[in-house]
Amino acid sequence: MTATATKLQLVSTKEASEILGRSPATLKRWRYEGDGPKYVEIRRRIRYDVSVLQEYIRMNTRVPSVRAAMEEIRGGF
Repeated sequence: MTATATKLQLVSTKEASEILGRSPATLKRWRYEGDGPKYVEIRRRIRYDVSVLQEYIRMNTRVPSVRAAMEEIRGGF
């Protein structure tokens, strides 16, 4: 392995669902619908790369609106 090569950390659907806070059934549905994070299929076994899951979380992280942030600072809605 060269210095530029990256070691993949692959996890099962169950482990990926725990990382994402979703059920394994949801991840299965996402795969069927072509949605959700990218996955690897090796000999009919589904695995998720942890770095891909982390990027998926980053890409789906939302910043609250300015109004919501101000209301939170003031202590109420």
